[in-house]
Amino acid sequence: MTARYLFSFALLLLIGAILTGPASAADQKAENADNPFSYNIRALVSADAQYPSHSTQNPDNGFLQIYRYSGQFDLRPDFFWEQSSLSAVFKPRLTASYQWWEDGITKGRTDSPSRAFVNEWRAQAKPAETLFLSFGKEKLLWGPSFLASPSNILFRDTEKLNPKSEVEGKYLAKALIVPNNTLTVSVISQTSKDENELGQTLKPLRVLKADVLRSNYQVSVIGFHRQDDRYRFGSYGQWTASDALLLYYDGIVAKGTDALYAVDDPTSPLGGSFVRKYNDSSRLFTTATAGGAYTFLSGSTLSMEFLYNDPGYDDAEAASYYALRQRAHDTFSTLPLMGLSSLTLAESLNTGSPFLRRYYLMGQYSVREIKNVLDVMLRYVYSLEEHAGQASTIIEWQVSDRVQFFNLNTAALGKENTEFKSLVSKSFIVGIEAHF
Repeated sequence: MTARYLFSFALLLLIGAILTGPASAADQKAENADNPFSYNIRALVSADAQYPSHSTQNPDNGFLQIYRYSGQFDLRPDFFWEQSSLSAVFKPRLTASYQWWEDGITKGRTDSPSRAFVNEWRAQAKPAETLFLSFGKEKLLWGPSFLASPSNILFRDTEKLNPKSEVEGKYLAKALIVPNNTLTVSVISQTSKDENELGQTLKPLRVLKADVLRSNYQVSVIGFHRQDDRYRFGSYGQWTASDALLLYYDGIVAKGTDALYAVDDPTSPLGGSFVRKYNDSSRLFTTATAGGAYTFLSGSTLSMEFLYNDPGYDDAEAASYYALRQRAHDTFSTLPLMGLSSLTLAESLNTGSPFLRRYYLMGQYSVREIKNVLDVMLRYVYSLEEHAGQASTIIEWQVSDRVQFFNLNTAALGKENTEFKSLVSKSFIVGIEAHF
């Protein structure tokens, strides 16, 4: 099926969503009263433009080959089946896009990738009143933070920076014990090997999680273990201090770190290499966020968040990092060193640390349901050490009960070779989402 036919199909779906009126609440209730099956189908059509940065991370756009323009169609059906002691979830996905390049050595290239896959599926049984057992491919996102959820090493993306993106699930076996209304204990295990950003195979991760929920606060503690790897301990929580003020935190601690650091290496043609400098260290490394959200009488919300990333680079380590990345950039097109330069650039892109530096600050202002149809969010993330940041806006307009228009924009601010400007300097996304 070509991209042209898929986009024609998407257009027909959107027209159908606009013309088809929503079922009444009474009709839906009557229909679902004795029916264990339910579903929700979303279709998204979007177009985006992104401008690759001229940084040492991506020499002449030959390493990452970032496209400039794209049109995309996503079909996201969700199917649910639920009875008293058994339930199931099935979420297949179809995505198709047309992309073209305007930057660097890839200028003039076009492509139309498509993919059909199952993002999530899960079967769950309830053998006892306080016990739930499940298996399948699912995503587990938790924590109140926006920038990152450090306590969740299963899934790095929170889906909050881009609410239209989806994290793909992982194969998990899970047991939930709910002894009372306050405490939930989860035992989670990956059932297949995992892979990190560098393509390295990792043993399955085992997780023990305890959640305590009370009327005005929630606290969760998580323990992680992977064979031949270090233990990690995480926690997150939030406290409703008043009707207007919410405070929260999210963090993780481990002995040693997997993060890569640039060191001098006279045996390397690049004069340096990336190594896991603190892999066997007894030092404790912590990554944590702390923040709050204040809701005004008008309904708008102001959020502030601080992130501390202990594995991140100080000024000297950052200087070594950028110097090594510069040398890999300069030799990227040199045939004898192309392989080594590509590996070094891959390591500089995925250092194993959630952020490159140590201190970050985020400010966010959101207004919801303007005239009952419009949501607007403004966000700025600032690196306190690099004096650079990223500004973003998210606009969602409810055209009808079934159709929503959305617009997401980001712009990196600061010098060229800084963290936020290493890949894309600015991007713009517009689209329509329809529900059926």
